[in-house]
Amino acid sequence: MKFELIELREDRIRFLLSGVTAAFANGIRRACMSEVPILAIDQISLYDNTSVLFDEQIALRLGLVPLQSKDLDSYSRPEDCQCGGEGCPGCRVDFMLSAEGPGMVYSKDIQFTDPGVKPAFDKIPIVILGEGEKVVIEGFATKRVGKDHSKWQAGTLCGYKNLPKIEIGASCDGCGKCIEVCPRDVLALEEGRAKATNILECSLCKLCIEECEAGALKVTPVLDSFVISIESSGVMPVKELVAKAAQEIRKRAEDLDAKLAELT
Repeated sequence: MKFELIELREDRIRFLLSGVTAAFANGIRRACMSEVPILAIDQISLYDNTSVLFDEQIALRLGLVPLQSKDLDSYSRPEDCQCGGEGCPGCRVDFMLSAEGPGMVYSKDIQFTDPGVKPAFDKIPIVILGEGEKVVIEGFATKRVGKDHSKWQAGTLCGYKNLPKIEIGASCDGCGKCIEVCPRDVLALEEGRAKATNILECSLCKLCIEECEAGALKVTPVLDSFVISIESSGVMPVKELVAKAAQEIRKRAEDLDAKLAELT
């Protein structure tokens, strides 16, 4: 297996993985979306709500606010906690939201009992309050995974594609039709011939092949190489997200190996 970093930002990573199967690449994608545990608001109690939104709408908006934690590992998933999931400081963090209009209530107004927990973004709108309107809400956040509910999804836009292979044959006459039709500017004209200058952006749409009358173009996927793109919801740096996803895959593989060993 070979790893090559293409792009790295705080919330987005793009890399080339070679020498693996499509199942392995898809495993990384799925783990980033549904296997990495994070905090999200789980349950709320509304003591007062005179806003224009129903209680359920406010609850939905609160649940989808991504939460950051300075020490995420200090919290257990409810089913793994010593309290048996009944609720304790080891598996939940309480919060309070109290606001009165006029004005907009933002995610930054959510106050958690743990100072290390906060919304990933301050300006997520929750509800706009008119004169005399108010909301008083209490609740708690728990640590779960994306397969339990999308609000615990650490990765958002996660996908992969085969690395394209573009071959220019000797019959290329430099007409430029393939360059004009390419939607991603993958091809360029150099020395009177077409040349692939940005292969990683190719989506394998093969519009260039259909336009090439000379039949000089050949576009095929490299079956054991994948361009993988992962974006974080903001709950953690994307580099940490991919590392945790890899750890989850390894843990599951080790558990499976141990169970198979018991059977034999």
